[in-house]
Amino acid sequence: MIDSPSDSSIDIKIEKDLPDWPAYLARHENSTIYHDPRWGRILGDACGAKPFYLSAWRNGQQVGALTLMGQRSRLFGDRLCSLPYFDASGVLATDNQAADALLSATESLRESEGYQTLEIRQLNTCPEDVPTRLDKVTMWLKIPGDSAAMWAQLKTKMRTKVRKTQKNDFSFICGGTELLDDFYDVYSRTMRDLGSPPHGRLIFERVFAEFQAETRIFVVRGGGQVLAASFTLQDKWGFHVPWSGSDVRFRNLGANRFLYWEMLSYAADAGANWFDFGRSTADSGTYEFKREWGAEPVQLYWHYFMSKGKKIPEIRPDSGKYSLMVRYWKKLPLPLARTLGPWIIKQLS
Repeated sequence: MIDSPSDSSIDIKIEKDLPDWPAYLARHENSTIYHDPRWGRILGDACGAKPFYLSAWRNGQQVGALTLMGQRSRLFGDRLCSLPYFDASGVLATDNQAADALLSATESLRESEGYQTLEIRQLNTCPEDVPTRLDKVTMWLKIPGDSAAMWAQLKTKMRTKVRKTQKNDFSFICGGTELLDDFYDVYSRTMRDLGSPPHGRLIFERVFAEFQAETRIFVVRGGGQVLAASFTLQDKWGFHVPWSGSDVRFRNLGANRFLYWEMLSYAADAGANWFDFGRSTADSGTYEFKREWGAEPVQLYWHYFMSKGKKIPEIRPDSGKYSLMVRYWKKLPLPLARTLGPWIIKQLS
């Protein structure tokens, strides 16, 4: 980020309706699909969150953007977040002055709207000294020119593992909304088995409605069963996997590894520059799985703006505070988990 002109001033505009940001996002080198303001409409419709769109302007030109979602919960408190459920969609600014002005405006908004906490999820540090979570990383892999080069880039050990899965009687398909039932079946089962509430189908339907060209579902079947599936997004930055799942009952077949190779192959042939495996805790099982493909960790900075004396809230389904709930959630019948999960996750982030 560059320094701003010393004689310039910044105006902040706060809107509640979808703003006209496409031109700014298109020319900003660090923008991704997660900065698109349509997420405000998606999360508003599917999760009941309230969108606030903040933009920074200098001399009539847009120089910054930030989407905040307001979530109110009697169980977990009231908070603003950019963006809940995703790794990093924080302040996008042309220069430091614009970034500082946006951050200042977010704190004023938090106080005026009566939210207890403001959470900004970014890939870079915040200039202010605020409580910050550093326990999560996202995992990125640089993708070569095509699937053949992608295959050559894999380590010999990984190619051997992939070949082993290819000997199984798997079928693979990439498509759109016609595969949503297959995806949701394995995704919601995976979330139950992990002890975490799943999103409802509505959020995936809304993502398709807003990002039809950017969205793909990948499904692996075997023995008449959906074994693994993923819900993916592609933008100018690369290829993202925000949601995926594999049926633990058939783990020994290696369908998840088969799925990830097919996604990597697709992303390479589609011209994506990067593959975003999503966040993990360092040295966890999912972290090691992603490292096997050659992915490198990228630090996530989740900044918290709160009243003095308050601690970082533990409102995530993976928080140790809710270990007992996680233990019992794993035992729920799947239909009950699918019914209760969407109501619970609307209050989490």
